[in-house]
Amino acid sequence: PGTTAFGRVEAGAVVEPIARDRGWVRVKIDAWMPEALLVPTDSSYRASLTAAELRLDPVGLKGRLVRWNVQVVGLQLADPLRRDMAPDEPYLLAMGPSGENSILYLALPPSLVSQARALPPLAEVTVTARVRTGRSDPTGAPILDVLTIVRR
Repeated sequence: PGTTAFGRVEAGAVVEPIARDRGWVRVKIDAWMPEALLVPTDSSYRASLTAAELRLDPVGLKGRLVRWNVQVVGLQLADPLRRDMAPDEPYLLAMGPSGENSILYLALPPSLVSQARALPPLAEVTVTARVRTGRSDPTGAPILDVLTIVRR
């Protein structure tokens, strides 16, 4: 009551009533929606943060959560030259975000490696990731710890 509608429930959908008030019923619903429509509730989230800003303030922006559209170049394993990554740590080499001409290292947890392996070169994806460092040594590329990958 008193707010705008945000969705629609089709006839026959199963809902669970959890409260009643003045002719209204609050319901719990199990539903699917595109992940790209969700925004993390993490207070460090910054939708407008750019790779250039990360490089300018690599320490101050460490730990920030971003949701970026990027283009995947390929799946790689970190070599000893990538000092801010563990040896043989899997990562996506990517360009972005959103048309920005920047090289990115997107570090992958084991749970996302098979999903990343299935991506073709130059695939466009949306990633939710936490900033590990805004300027890695020696390349200067930002390193982000990936939480989710959604193919666009």
